[in-house]
Amino acid sequence: MLIPEPIEAALNFPWHVTKGIAHLSLWPVRAIMQTPDMPITPKPKDGESVYDIAEPMLDIASIIYYYTELRSETKNRLMKYAEKFNLSTKQIDDIRNAIVFTETSLEALKQVDQADASSSNVLADYQVSLKQLEDIKNRFNLTSGDIEVFATYFNILKEPKSAVSIKSDLLLYNDFISLAFRKSFGGSDWNVNNIVDMVNRDPKMYIKEIDDDFVDKSFAKFINGLDSELVYAIFVSPENKRVTVAFRGSVNANDWIANTHNLGVMTDFKLPGYTSEEAELRDSRNSYGRVHEGFYNYLFGKTAKGANGSYKSKSEEIMGLLVDLFDKECKGYSLFVTGHSLGGSMSTMFAARAATFGQFGKVTNVSFASPYCGDQGFRDHFYELEQKNLIRHIRFSNEEDVVPLIPFVAPNGLAPVEMYKHTGMNIRMYNASQLLFPKCRLFYPKMGSLSNEVRNAILNNVPMGLSVGVISKHLCPEYCSRLESSSEELKKISVEGLYEDADITGFSTDVVVKK
Repeated sequence: MLIPEPIEAALNFPWHVTKGIAHLSLWPVRAIMQTPDMPITPKPKDGESVYDIAEPMLDIASIIYYYTELRSETKNRLMKYAEKFNLSTKQIDDIRNAIVFTETSLEALKQVDQADASSSNVLADYQVSLKQLEDIKNRFNLTSGDIEVFATYFNILKEPKSAVSIKSDLLLYNDFISLAFRKSFGGSDWNVNNIVDMVNRDPKMYIKEIDDDFVDKSFAKFINGLDSELVYAIFVSPENKRVTVAFRGSVNANDWIANTHNLGVMTDFKLPGYTSEEAELRDSRNSYGRVHEGFYNYLFGKTAKGANGSYKSKSEEIMGLLVDLFDKECKGYSLFVTGHSLGGSMSTMFAARAATFGQFGKVTNVSFASPYCGDQGFRDHFYELEQKNLIRHIRFSNEEDVVPLIPFVAPNGLAPVEMYKHTGMNIRMYNASQLLFPKCRLFYPKMGSLSNEVRNAILNNVPMGLSVGVISKHLCPEYCSRLESSSEELKKISVEGLYEDADITGFSTDVVVKK
């Protein structure tokens, strides 16, 4: 349950003042260490500031929650409607195919020139489609009204899907989504505004692929096995020549807190992910540090049997789609990866996978509210990719959002615990009610700097993330609010400017590291 903002602000006021005074008193130390809140980097070129990159990524990371919920509820309605006629999955597919054939034939008929010699063939196809649809109605005892209902559900679930069509679906069928979900994820207007922003940036933007076949709202099922599988979508922006892989996070923020004790155990970060039993037996893959075992299995492990009979990991399924996409309709595009919460961790691990073998040039990862996902070895691999200009990672976190601070250690049997480490440029954003703090600060695990490591360890711990109303600080609406509040500062810095500053990173991007 979310606490009303005025009450939350009043209860947090003493803690905010205490932290603000501590922050202010440490200004001389930061001056000596030359660690300003926000660095001065070369002025970004048009469209290349940190803000200009982050804003569309946060819209995508937010809308995937709401849109996949609409799809989930639509699937439920479709199955309930089909039950009225005792239809099997195969029969539902027959109805879908007949409706799609009729719609595509009608569209082709509208486009054809009557003087064209092929117009008679197009007309014949349309007539055949109408007959097939009439046969379907008679076979399953359906009315024209029933066909319209099925057509509505099928159109919502259609792929590929333009951003314009998604906007229309959210406006027309918003009531499909439960009131509780709408309130928890920003409300109807807020989500519609996100998709409107996406359309305004690029009216031709579309979702090329969305995988939400195994959606389950229970985070516990994700922890315990394959009952709920990873949800992702691939967005294409022709205007910006950008392909974005977006991973959805957990739909219940409370589960992050309640299930903290289940998180933590690490495993080797072996690449590529699972492809087949034969490849597993050979297992000649390299390991690139260690990562959270549950996260790794979720993205890189064997999956439930798909429609094509494959158990291939989601990571390699996505890689196959991307390779095909970049070879054909998206030549010359840039690859971005994003996600919020659990989706943020997925985005970081997948970005590392996509960058490791250099198949897409530079990969840009923009994550929000991401928990820890790897150890120092994983971070070292990130350093190497960053120095080779193969990856850029901007990691946004809210002050007093506890999720980016867990799990900080992993049990390791009788051996010492394994420590988790974050990667990338961390932009930490503050609430306006947090007195004596800037709107945002930059943190980076500067290579070879012990003082920097100590500072980050002190500031990245669970007690510092605790407050009244901790859940609200983790949700997308609060991230959007703070990003907008920090926009003036973030428009002054560029991603490349940050990475080219050796005082921030501790390394030069001119150096090519040999394995």
